[in-house]
Amino acid sequence: MGRPDLLNRTLGFAGSVAIALSGLAAGALPQRDPFANWPLIRELRAFPPVPIACAYVGLALLCGAWLRLRSTLDEQRPADLVRTLLCWAGPLVLVPPMFSQDVYSYLAQGAMVHEGLDSYKFGPSALGGHFAADVPDIWQNTPAPYGPLFLRTAAAVVNLTGEHVVFGVLAFRLIALAGVALVVLCLPGIAARFGVPVQRALWFGALNPLVLLHLVAGMHNDALMIGLMTAGIYAAVRRHPALGTVLISAAALIKAPAALALLTVLVLNPKAWARIGLTTGAALAGLQLASGLSTGWIGAMRTPTSVRNGLSVSTDLGMLLSAFGWPGPMQIIRTIAAVAGFLLAGWALLRAPNPIAGLGLALSSIILLGPVVHPWYVLWAFVPMAAGLRQVPRAAVWGSVGLSLFLLPTGAPGYPQAVIAAVFGTVAGLLYLRLRPPAPVPATVIASAPPTVTASVPAAVTASVPAAVTV
Repeated sequence: MGRPDLLNRTLGFAGSVAIALSGLAAGALPQRDPFANWPLIRELRAFPPVPIACAYVGLALLCGAWLRLRSTLDEQRPADLVRTLLCWAGPLVLVPPMFSQDVYSYLAQGAMVHEGLDSYKFGPSALGGHFAADVPDIWQNTPAPYGPLFLRTAAAVVNLTGEHVVFGVLAFRLIALAGVALVVLCLPGIAARFGVPVQRALWFGALNPLVLLHLVAGMHNDALMIGLMTAGIYAAVRRHPALGTVLISAAALIKAPAALALLTVLVLNPKAWARIGLTTGAALAGLQLASGLSTGWIGAMRTPTSVRNGLSVSTDLGMLLSAFGWPGPMQIIRTIAAVAGFLLAGWALLRAPNPIAGLGLALSSIILLGPVVHPWYVLWAFVPMAAGLRQVPRAAVWGSVGLSLFLLPTGAPGYPQAVIAAVFGTVAGLLYLRLRPPAPVPATVIASAPPTVTASVPAAVTASVPAAVTV
């Protein structure tokens, strides 16, 4: 690996370390934090704006390293990028939850299932106790919007870790890491099948700062959903439609949007439509029945729409019209936007260069015109886009950077001092990047760089997909 690559890896690692240190003091901390009185942590928490500024210095360095890495992809092997991912993700593995408090809802909902309470009818307030105390007020009385497979997983975590919040959080991080690992393992094979440079697919789909911040540090259940969906697509690419259908059905029973990937299985295996349809029905019904839970999650999917964070175009427009005195425009505008999103999704599926790119673009349309948008939602679309598009849209790259800076590490709404600290930290990080421009690629490396790069994919793929991918 050349000097520029090593510098980018080191720069991103420094950013991750800064983010991890800030998480000890300004992460999404539980009320009963056993580390609160540890000497170093106690001092870091004495003045919260300091660790918040530290987090944003780290975010600027991490995003800068990611952007600079793009120009060196031609000189790297996929294995080099995986090592970089491990280097950047390592500091974030043992820190408290960051950028979101959702993991505490997962623990509370798992405890509800464990105690026999219907989390599709009641919110965490019905459970009470310290699990419910860590759940933000906005979610205290809302039913769980997640599928039964995830709630059973959450219940298994609580059954294993008991009332130990720290161990429960670490268990959910292991689950999230398993989802990320599935993406890393399966993305190269999908990309190689459609002639997409494997290095570029890994760079955008796995090394994306949003993956590190919201799937690793934030440990959202979207990690497992995306991982299973990617594994299902990979199985379909390998002409195992039944296995792909089961994996994607499992992903949909974690979060419903993954079900759109079933269309990809149909397109990739056009002669097996009947078998795919039967397998889908059997998988969904079998997993639902095996969970022993009700189908209340279908109606509860509207729960996230109670959030208004400024990222949803339809919700922002509805709020703007409401401010001017228009009666009840919110639901109308949201409905119109959702219909438009699905129409655009259908158009994208038909016009995209391949079914994987179509899935990514279709999910992008549904997300961007949906009633609620969180930064990690875009990863539903970005991962398949990474494997299906030969050129990553500039808007998606810069959107990843912008969304990486959108949320405070506390996972809570901002306040003036925190916003000032975030701006100060970002500017400090950008100034450092300005003072340390990217190292030039050595002329010897440019002269000797081959026109093609061998795609490093799992051994099972090499029998049926091209071994060389033009970059």
